[in-house]
Amino acid sequence: MALVPAIDYTNKDYSSLRRAMLDLARYRMPEWTDQSASDLGVLMVDLFAYMGDVILYYQDRIANEMFLSTANERRSVLQLLRVIGYELRPPVASAADLTLTFKPVPANQSSLVKIPQFAQFATKANGTPPQTFEYLEPELTIDLASPQVENANGKLVYRGLPVRHSRTTPTEILGSSTGEPNQSFPLASSPLILESLLVEVNDGANWVPWVRRDNLLYWTDSDGKVTLSGADSNDYYVQFDENDTAWVVFGDGVYGRRPPVGTTNIRARYRVGGGAAGNVPVNTIVDAKTQIRLLDAVTNTSAAAGGQDRESIEHATRFGPLAFRSGARAVTLNDYVSLAQQAGGVAKVRARSRGWNQIDLFIAPEGDTCRAAPADLKKRLLAYFEDKRMVGTFLHIEDPTCVPIDVRLSVVTEYYFNPEVVRANVELVVRELFAFKNMDFAKPLYLSKIYEAVEALQGVYALTVTRFRRRDSKAARLEKNFGKFGVPGLEELPELFKRALAVDVEPDGRIEIGEFEIATLGELVVTAQEVVR
Repeated sequence: MALVPAIDYTNKDYSSLRRAMLDLARYRMPEWTDQSASDLGVLMVDLFAYMGDVILYYQDRIANEMFLSTANERRSVLQLLRVIGYELRPPVASAADLTLTFKPVPANQSSLVKIPQFAQFATKANGTPPQTFEYLEPELTIDLASPQVENANGKLVYRGLPVRHSRTTPTEILGSSTGEPNQSFPLASSPLILESLLVEVNDGANWVPWVRRDNLLYWTDSDGKVTLSGADSNDYYVQFDENDTAWVVFGDGVYGRRPPVGTTNIRARYRVGGGAAGNVPVNTIVDAKTQIRLLDAVTNTSAAAGGQDRESIEHATRFGPLAFRSGARAVTLNDYVSLAQQAGGVAKVRARSRGWNQIDLFIAPEGDTCRAAPADLKKRLLAYFEDKRMVGTFLHIEDPTCVPIDVRLSVVTEYYFNPEVVRANVELVVRELFAFKNMDFAKPLYLSKIYEAVEALQGVYALTVTRFRRRDSKAARLEKNFGKFGVPGLEELPELFKRALAVDVEPDGRIEIGEFEIATLGELVVTAQEVVR
């Protein structure tokens, strides 16, 4: 007696399904012997195998999207993390400090200059779209005859005007309320700077501002008092979808009031901005869009920092469960690190406790270089942790110590490659190794990584690294102090001594980086010569 063919339900592709159905047909209908491609029965088997392949593919995809560790679509990750109260972070706006240069004050004129709130400054278009920055603090009055400014070559210089990557939008009508529960309205522009949003509802007599909450169940006062949202609470909350569109969501009449019925009676004012595009380089914010009296020039003497694109699903998958574990409360050092990663604008973070109630948070802002965090980012982080830190705990935002690493390489190139092209490629590879995105607090550096990366390049015949050290190393200080001891400079020494001092590599090919230090590329010198044939 023939055995019934076993159907393996893990074989879900077209060919496996087709083969299983044909095996079953031979058992059930042995008289069916013509299984050529032109047979109608074979055609039906092919169609069912094709349909089964498609259905089972979507079945597997749906199953994958139901678990955080296997989900691939942003919408799925967003919905799964909402179950534990975690929202994916939208883009974050960068910040910068501007230096304003003023003309001398004419005789018999006031020395007072006003910087209005929402004054705009922009980058000059240089092959990329201009980026707009705004001054968001209350109106600033600068007395050009006071110590507020410096006199530099006859010009008056004011330093440290905080600006943020943003642009104010005109008042926008969101729509008309129907009186139904849980109404939601999308904002037309994105990315939204959440704290700038003001939603107003016309109740028939006046435009009344409503209050943004994190949710419509309860909210916490600044003094820690918890208040339940009721049917008369003028509250709303904001949700971001997978396309970064912000939706204003109102209550159901039990938790949060329903907006009264009306025509075009819901409006919003807000600012947009954010993303890594706002991390503009030094001396690029040079265009004053707002007219300011006696202003001669404006620039940013340090790169804008803190701008960050929307949270990736990889980052959310990693940090979402950690946020749930901490309960939005900063108790342990790991809690501070995890929450700082969610605040936005923070690229790298390390926490330190200096006592039972003293926490130092070392912050490296988003950007292309290691640098101190702008004042605006520090201010936002302190406000962010205000309702998360334990009572009586003092939080200090500290800057990382950026440690320059000097590197010198001597490359011998293959004779059929252009030495200058090879030298340029070597320089690019080394710069990529030391790129800010690849560095972290306390991350040691290894000489072997340089050899590995450079020797993999085409055209490199041989490589010698003659310098691989911290700029503040003992050898560097010795070379710097040659003159103090009456010793001539390195270039004036005999060849034998020059060769001995030229090879300056850390022992064991390893550079230790401190717990609150981040390595950066200092002096990079690459020389190349063609191999002798």
